[in-house]
Amino acid sequence: MEVLDEDWLPVDFSGNQPKVRSEVKEPKYHELSTVFVSFEDTQEFDWLIGSIKQYGLFEPILMWQGWIVDGRHRHMACLKADVKPTYEYLPDDMPFNVVRDRVVAANLMRRHLTTGQRAMTAAALANMTSGARTDLEPKTNSSEVKSTKDSADQLNVGTTAVKTAKAIKRDAPDLADEVSKGNMTLNAADKERRKRKGLPEKTNAPKPKAVDLDELMKIGGSNWDGNVSAGALVSTARDLHLQEGENGMARSIMHILENGDGKHSQSYNAAGLIALYNAIGKHLPEIKSLLVVKPDTSKMN
Repeated sequence: MEVLDEDWLPVDFSGNQPKVRSEVKEPKYHELSTVFVSFEDTQEFDWLIGSIKQYGLFEPILMWQGWIVDGRHRHMACLKADVKPTYEYLPDDMPFNVVRDRVVAANLMRRHLTTGQRAMTAAALANMTSGARTDLEPKTNSSEVKSTKDSADQLNVGTTAVKTAKAIKRDAPDLADEVSKGNMTLNAADKERRKRKGLPEKTNAPKPKAVDLDELMKIGGSNWDGNVSAGALVSTARDLHLQEGENGMARSIMHILENGDGKHSQSYNAAGLIALYNAIGKHLPEIKSLLVVKPDTSKMN
């Protein structure tokens, strides 16, 4: 926190020196801190408050040019828990595109997003600029701007999905909100949007883009580990199930196995799938029990 406003109290005619009255204001949230779906009004946020109250803030709130660019939920939870926030300050001259990519990578590591949520986030990121400039400062450099394709690639969705998300945001904000919250698939929202506007149904729904683990590892850097790898796998399986259904997901997996680049590729893929099947199969009762168990909040913030 920093002192932003100051004014002088009236002169004390008893001869004492005038005093400075200072007003302390909390930093504001940059648009970048709001591109990922909010969970402020959920039980998860209440758990976050309880975790911070009990254990403190594990990960500092990220600041750039006086704005919070990452950690708005941690900041709000600190205020509600009556815990003093801690901050990490990025250099003011750090290019916005570098700040943006760091924030996106950090959130992709922390969150498990559906295809629709990733598409909505990519749509928000596309063409976003620093947003904190004034008329007295230089205009936005074109190198700051992230194209639709760049955003789609970073969020591991197709450009068609991002364009669909933009159309839903434009034509049906209420449906966009449901997709962002994970309550509705992108395809279902687009189908409803087209119905409202009297447009014909699409014959070919956008397919989920396979997660490029090599690219995620490059983005994650030293933060990449087995847990992140498993999280990416779980997210991909869930998204594929939502898009294709149980039978469609099986067909997609078999298609990958049967159309590998030669016998070695097919053999490696088959061995990997068998190993995964055997490992997960031993823990099905435990996995099913997790459907009703509260999440561990110790790492949530």
